[in-house]
Amino acid sequence: MARTSTKAPPTARRPSAIVGLVLLGLCLSLLALRVTYTEAPTTQTVTLPESMGDAIYSLTVSGLLIFGLVFWLLWQVWSGRPIYRVTGIEIGLAVFLAAGMLSTFGASDKRVAINHVVMLAAPVFAAILLVQILDSASRVRAVLLVVGALGVVTVYQCAEQCLVSNEITVEQYEKDPETLLGPLGIEPGTFQQFLFEHRLYSRGIRGFFTTSNSAASFLLLASFAALALLLQHTPANTEDRTRLRRRYYAPIAAMIVLAGLLMTKSKGGILAFSIAAGLFGVFLLLRRRLAAHRRLAWVVGGVVLLAVSLAVGGAAVSYGLRHDRLPGGNSMLVRWQYWRASAQMYVDHALAGVGPGNFAQNYTRYKPASAPESVSDPHCFVLSVLTQYGPLGLLGFLAMFIIPICRSTLSPDGSSMLSIDDNRGSKRLAVAILLTVGAALLLIRPLLIPGTSEGDFEVVLYEVTVLYMAPVAAFLIGFLLLAAALEDKPLKADVTHRTALLAALGCAAAGVLLHNLIDFAIFEPGVWTALWALMACLVAISRPTQVPAPLGVPHPKPLKLVASFVALLLLGAYVQFVWLPVYESTAGLQQGRQAASIGRFDRAHALLDAASAADAMSPAAAYLNGRLYLQEAEHASTGRMSLLEKAAQCLYTAIDRDPADYKNYEKAGDVASLMGRPDDAYGWYAKAAAKYPGSGRLQLRLAQAAEQQGDMDAALRHYRHAIEIEDAFQRQFRQMYPAREQPVSRLGWQNYELAKRRVAELAN
Repeated sequence: MARTSTKAPPTARRPSAIVGLVLLGLCLSLLALRVTYTEAPTTQTVTLPESMGDAIYSLTVSGLLIFGLVFWLLWQVWSGRPIYRVTGIEIGLAVFLAAGMLSTFGASDKRVAINHVVMLAAPVFAAILLVQILDSASRVRAVLLVVGALGVVTVYQCAEQCLVSNEITVEQYEKDPETLLGPLGIEPGTFQQFLFEHRLYSRGIRGFFTTSNSAASFLLLASFAALALLLQHTPANTEDRTRLRRRYYAPIAAMIVLAGLLMTKSKGGILAFSIAAGLFGVFLLLRRRLAAHRRLAWVVGGVVLLAVSLAVGGAAVSYGLRHDRLPGGNSMLVRWQYWRASAQMYVDHALAGVGPGNFAQNYTRYKPASAPESVSDPHCFVLSVLTQYGPLGLLGFLAMFIIPICRSTLSPDGSSMLSIDDNRGSKRLAVAILLTVGAALLLIRPLLIPGTSEGDFEVVLYEVTVLYMAPVAAFLIGFLLLAAALEDKPLKADVTHRTALLAALGCAAAGVLLHNLIDFAIFEPGVWTALWALMACLVAISRPTQVPAPLGVPHPKPLKLVASFVALLLLGAYVQFVWLPVYESTAGLQQGRQAASIGRFDRAHALLDAASAADAMSPAAAYLNGRLYLQEAEHASTGRMSLLEKAAQCLYTAIDRDPADYKNYEKAGDVASLMGRPDDAYGWYAKAAAKYPGSGRLQLRLAQAAEQQGDMDAALRHYRHAIEIEDAFQRQFRQMYPAREQPVSRLGWQNYELAKRRVAELAN
């Protein structure tokens, strides 16, 4: 029986094939790069030299995603009859951006705040763009194919870590620990070394992400993308043995992705996938009844969800208040500490939060003294958004998901307005996307992940194969496996299959949100971008049959000129105030570190001064410059006071730019102490301790400064406080690691014994 081709109504103006394909290729290539490159959730990191370029990379990718939409809208205006398809995302995005701007004004580190807002908003803008250009079923399928194939790439990386690289890293560490500890700035015998070893010997399987939980969140999305493709299978002709074999290719790819999810051993990710799969199974069983009573189903589902959330949340809070932890292992123990401290943080910043990306430097103020480590996210997306953006930000964040999902499920039945490409056009698009994304992985990833330039030919060949060639090969295999068994007609337009696709994509989003009630994986750029790519597919599939009328253009030429001016103004503002300051500052930081490493301190200071001036909002360059002056002064035989004065000025600048970070005050106290000013040193240490009251080290510094002042009562009080903090930490350490014979001291055993000895002496 001949296939019928469903074309878009004649009133619809399909976008130029070239423009649409270029923008689609751009979005999918950037998605592939983000998934296959470890990009930290926070876009401003200066702790490690190799992580400094992350901010430039993140802002570059984010800018391309944002201005892809700007270019599309401008191109539509110049086309003469602009058409814009409302996605339902716009309202939530507008509210979220308004909350982000409000919170940024009150943020301690405004540069980090701006970067955080841009990083979160960019994939949402890209989703709106994708809805505009996903006007054919084959284009929607291309997005699903790329996400599913990237799942296969992630599984390859997980397997490589499980079988090869983790063991190599352990052997290298055991042979020479300094080769790994030195670049990280970790001193042997410290608590930081224990944390490093704990993560190392856990042999975490994280793919290209920062944690195994993040890899699990992405694989959850990839598995539902593969499921959406499987829904389009048509039983193969049993007389055609080739097609009969091909029908198993896509299920094999889906099973590979699920195997990777299990490989991560992420309990939260696996549980979230199980719940999402269960919801999808319930939909398949009850879809006819649900379709007949959509609004009632939404009301009942909302009431049930609210009741379950209140019951589970209330039980968790009640248990936590009684036992000072949540039921479960160590991960739930520390999560209770994160969440309780975050609740206290929100109470103090109830209107607008502490500022986007500013959770880390504010968390130390609320962190329990016994907590083993500080974190940059509360491991719960609700608390994360609430504490950083305020209630308005959380409202906008949730609205970005809820409104389009409600619109898609409550829209009347009918065939999708997606046009169905012919066989040749569908195959050409698939090949074009495959080549474009493959080229991006092959040509751009080596620039992001440079290999070792020196070494034997075998070493270089191994690096090229493992780092660059193998991910491309895995992507090619995953793409072809998922595409092989599909019919020529990419997406079926009947109501049954359309609603099943919507349910699969909606369950994928629900699963990720559910998982990230106990984790921060959703804020990893790769996971966040992939999530919004699938949300764009959901909105595109659920388009109503009515085609949006072209927007009225009463004065075409003036409108074109105004639109062009606005687009250029936005681009200039982004480059001038967002991208360029970070680029110049980061470049100065990198060059300054390199100059300092070879002993050219004058050159290093000049570069760091220029970096500080290039970005008047960031404290990073001023803080590093102050530390460098301080290190020079500690080893200088002449000109010591001059170096300390310069260090103090740099640290004062860092304090002005980020008054919430205790490290700036602590270093200022160190400078005052070396200058022989115990009163000033005590004042700075007191301010640092107010920002981090659970630090035994700061209490020890306060005690020593008080002794220099001659205030023995204050010294005794601070020594005792330092001992109390260390004892609390030791109790929790033994509770978390009972099998370890010798606990690790966070204060340092020498300092701990010193504090106890001074307490005994001063008490007498």
